[in-house]
Amino acid sequence: MPPNNNPTDTDKPICVSDSFHFSSFYWKESNASLAGLAQQAQQNESSPGNRGVDDDSVAGAGLSGRRSRSTSYGSETDSMAPSEQPVLKPFTVANPDRVKLKFYAQVMGDNSTFIHYGKWDGLDTDQPGAYGRASEAMTDYMYKLSLGLLPHRAECNDFRYVDLGSGTGATAIHLAEKHSLTISKATCINLCHDQNITANERAAELNLSDRINVVESSFEATPCASNHYDLAFSQDAFIHAISKEKSYAEAYRITKPGGAFVFCDLICGNDPDLTVQELAQFAEKNRINDWLNSNQIVKTCTEAGWADVKFIDLSTDLRISFQLMLKKVTFVLEHGDTGSSSSRVLLMNYRDSICRRITQIERGVFKWGVFHARKPVTMDLVVKPPVPFVKTNHLILDTKEEEHETMETNVVVIDILKKMSKETIEAMPSTVELLITMSAGLDHIDLDACKAKGIVVANSGRDAITSHVVQYCLSFIIIGLRDALNQLAVPFPSSGWNLNWNCEGKPLTSSTIAIVGLGLISKALIEEIRKIAPDARIIYNTRTRDIDFESKHNLEYIPDVSDLASQCDVLVPMCALNKQTKHLISKDVLAQLQPHAGFINMSRGAVVDTDALTEALEKKAIKYAILDTTYPEPLPSDHALWNLDNCFIFPHYATNTMAVREALVSEIQPIIEDHYGLGHSDARRKAEEKALRYDLAVAHRLTANYGMDMLVWNHISARFRTGCLITPGRKMWGKITPEDLVYSSSNVTADVIHDAVYSARPDIKAVIHLHTPAATAISCLEEGFQPITQDGAYFYGKVATYDWDGLSDDASEGPLIAAAIQAVEGCNTLLMHNHGFVCFGPSVRHAWVLAYYFEKCCEIQLRVMQSGGKLRRPNKRVMQKAAEDSYLPEFAPGVCEWEALCEEISFD
Repeated sequence: MPPNNNPTDTDKPICVSDSFHFSSFYWKESNASLAGLAQQAQQNESSPGNRGVDDDSVAGAGLSGRRSRSTSYGSETDSMAPSEQPVLKPFTVANPDRVKLKFYAQVMGDNSTFIHYGKWDGLDTDQPGAYGRASEAMTDYMYKLSLGLLPHRAECNDFRYVDLGSGTGATAIHLAEKHSLTISKATCINLCHDQNITANERAAELNLSDRINVVESSFEATPCASNHYDLAFSQDAFIHAISKEKSYAEAYRITKPGGAFVFCDLICGNDPDLTVQELAQFAEKNRINDWLNSNQIVKTCTEAGWADVKFIDLSTDLRISFQLMLKKVTFVLEHGDTGSSSSRVLLMNYRDSICRRITQIERGVFKWGVFHARKPVTMDLVVKPPVPFVKTNHLILDTKEEEHETMETNVVVIDILKKMSKETIEAMPSTVELLITMSAGLDHIDLDACKAKGIVVANSGRDAITSHVVQYCLSFIIIGLRDALNQLAVPFPSSGWNLNWNCEGKPLTSSTIAIVGLGLISKALIEEIRKIAPDARIIYNTRTRDIDFESKHNLEYIPDVSDLASQCDVLVPMCALNKQTKHLISKDVLAQLQPHAGFINMSRGAVVDTDALTEALEKKAIKYAILDTTYPEPLPSDHALWNLDNCFIFPHYATNTMAVREALVSEIQPIIEDHYGLGHSDARRKAEEKALRYDLAVAHRLTANYGMDMLVWNHISARFRTGCLITPGRKMWGKITPEDLVYSSSNVTADVIHDAVYSARPDIKAVIHLHTPAATAISCLEEGFQPITQDGAYFYGKVATYDWDGLSDDASEGPLIAAAIQAVEGCNTLLMHNHGFVCFGPSVRHAWVLAYYFEKCCEIQLRVMQSGGKLRRPNKRVMQKAAEDSYLPEFAPGVCEWEALCEEISFD
């Protein structure tokens, strides 16, 4: 359309060409009403470069500068030759973005900084501010979807996301406020200078400038570092892209391996009844470049490198947004003061345009929805695995595959023979984040160098190795104590077997076993010993003492290794090899072993001084040594140890089974999946869910057993993945099983209360809400709960309060509940006046035991009040100390009680 230099009232601009939204009405900041529209329109028309626009154009938020069309309309085979591709330039308007928000406030009545299309689930369009709440709900919906893709990062404290085409930064500010404990940095990429000023000002007002970085840049070529963000995020911005291919590729470049890409956008329809010409004409009128349909966008994202690209059609919500716009504009025309006649004509034209939009949505001319994708992870298996590696996750790419051999490596897989020195690690690509070794030991890896480079080190096959080593070692302990190895080739006595012949062996049950180190394998060994010899004496030495494990398995801690050696029948070092443990079993330690004692080495050979051990065996200072490892390894053929009849050397054989070899390889993929959150079906997550369901079901039944339930009402939940497992409803609590727990409740009150707690305190993992008699009675007292007993120390200074506001069935109550919780730092209980209470904590057992004690404390408070006697309050200093002691690891809620409580419950 050619410029119109002499517009009439009806020719006045209805929208800016690169806007796909109704918010393209603009007026000066000094004008506060629609009456200012006419004057602004005249000023805009007299500015260079402005021109009238066909009133069939579609409005939208954001500015993006010059563009060129580069892809097809309709089917994937229809395209325009490069020489035919027109360059579409946007119209300009003075200071458009700040006045855009004023249009929202004036016409929509929202007073919201959210200018995106909304998600309308459960929202009443007639409520004031509905459009802004729907926009905010859409942001929350997309972010929750993002965390569902990144479950391993959902509760971290260093989450980084980039908002591409961020506008005024409303999304980033909202998410940074709501997820203050997880989002460490939000980067806003936006080309419009004025919008960026607004974003910076708003961030500064809310003290978020240190966490929100506004960058003036095109999202097609950002200054961001590669592989930097957990999430690339965008709302209604890519419609303005010059090239979607470049935009998606840039998002891929700056996203971490395993990261997510989530964006919503208006897209070309793909209804078969629509012609290519009709779609092309629509794009021309609205100055849209790269007008792609959903299939084409999925294909373009895939070609950029993204995997698992999916589209969620939300066109129904878009239609509701336009219907609300129509309703609002119609109301202003019929009842509002539109000012000049030109403003009225402008709104009438806009009303007609919205009607066409609604018709076009119904016909499928354009759609709106969310796309989500994952960035794959590239693995380099630098050694030959003992059995073939079979990859079943398409999000993991192998550099051995020809099409991926040039890709950046993120994961390196080695075995115990591959030495990873400091120099080797420093020479690795900067993109490597994970080093997997097919071994139990780590002494072939320079761990300090890995830490300095930010590389995580993991062992594959660890459970299988642990099981095999434990079985292997336990058999040697028993054989050694029984002196069985010395009986090899000993002839049967010529006079026949009798009770006095060769009975020098000692049973495990009456022996003293000394273990050096208390790692995973050592603990598993101790657990196995206790199963068959509960009365055996087990003494141990380690750098970090484990009081709980020590108490549970009746261990004795000996702080000095030499003292440990002097008291045992067999000494078993099982510690890792490092600078501190090299030659830990020294000549001095060996000298403390008694002549009847044995030595079994299941750690690295260098943990023991080989020369000192040789000397001790030669002098018969100790009875025997069983060595699965030696130093050096292999031991030279002429070494003295080979010729000693009290030394038994095995070829590092503890894990030499096909089961271990298969586990070393089969666990590579689950480790990668777990590190990058690439799969939700792995055994570890299933085990976590199973344990969580069990605890929740136990908590429900305990509540019923102790008379704390209220038929089918009230609720208990526990965080899982990005949501929570919660009470199913409509079932008596004494009948609830682990399988009954659901991911979302049919009880609106449950959703409001539990969401509010989790929102207020990201550290909370479980919530229980009850209406128990005593606590509910206390909630009706003016003075509320008073911690007056020792058990009350759990709640001293940790009870928040909330005034009852009727049934908690309104989502708007959530922020009020969250604010009440946040007002009391470190609180664990919310007393809801005239209603009930909520307890919460880091686990189901913690939260339930707190709820039990809270009810008991309330009962005691009521009894004291009923006595009529004068209340004796505890000393504040004493109560404060008791409160601190109550949360020591060995006394924290649920630590001592839960196992005993679980024994009361059976699901048979």
